Amino acid sequence: MASESAIEHYLANPPYYGRSHPRDCATVKRLCGPTRKFDYERKLWATRCTDALRALVASKKWQPVGVAKEAHAPLMRAAVEHRAKAEAAWKEAEEARKAQEEEERKRLAVEEAIKMSKRKAREAEEAIAELKAKRQKRAADAKAAAKLPFASKPAPAPAAAAAAPDKEKKRDGIEPSEAEVAECARLGFTEQAIAYSRKLPALGPRGSLSDEGRVLRYYSLVFEHDEPVPELTRAERRASWSYECRWPLANTADSRKYVDELNAEAAAL
Repeated sequence: MASESAIEHYLANPPYYGRSHPRDCATVKRLCGPTRKFDYERKLWATRCTDALRALVASKKWQPVGVAKEAHAPLMRAAVEHRAKAEAAWKEAEEARKAQEEEERKRLAVEEAIKMSKRKAREAEEAIAELKAKRQKRAADAKAAAKLPFASKPAPAPAAAAAAPDKEKKRDGIEPSEAEVAECARLGFTEQAIAYSRKLPALGPRGSLSDEGRVLRYYSLVFEHDEPVPELTRAERRASWSYECRWPLANTADSRKYVDELNAEAAAL
């Protein structure tokens, strides 16, 4: 019984010290492993590893302090059991730690989900309130507009509409710029010819051009200058009918003939 008590006390209090001869120092040091320790006062080697402890006892070059020689075999068996119990305790503690971490993770996930749900609910309430405010504002604006004098003003009679000045009427399509109108007038195109040009597919696609711009684009592609024309300055380009066109356009015998023919076709309609 005394030996069992000594073994239990020995294994429960690492590091495990033992005596050895100085000549076996190298062997004992190696067998102690990485957890080895040396007591310089008592000149004793020790280890914290139970596997190293068994190797040291088996080598018979190292004697555990406090354990009788006849108890070495029970000590080695007890060391195996001690290691198994330590490993089981470690695994149990590790599983408990992981379970605790998982519980903490779940708790945090639930809290985050609750926060997100509350945030979404708050955002939904704010969106509904904003939409309600917009609807109320539109309703108030509509109600205020209905009370304005012009809201109930009767529509003009057909005769009054017919009597409105022609200058308020706008043509279909893109309105020409002043530069386009001026250039068409300089080249001799009549207003009738400009209106008639809408029916001519040979002038190419309209795109974003006015009637005058479409005529001038076709004109610039067909008729070239007899003599070179200098490039426009920036101010001249801004005043011209097209920033991409050389100014002024050619005014040759062929171009004048084309203008006269187009004017004549338009006048004959």
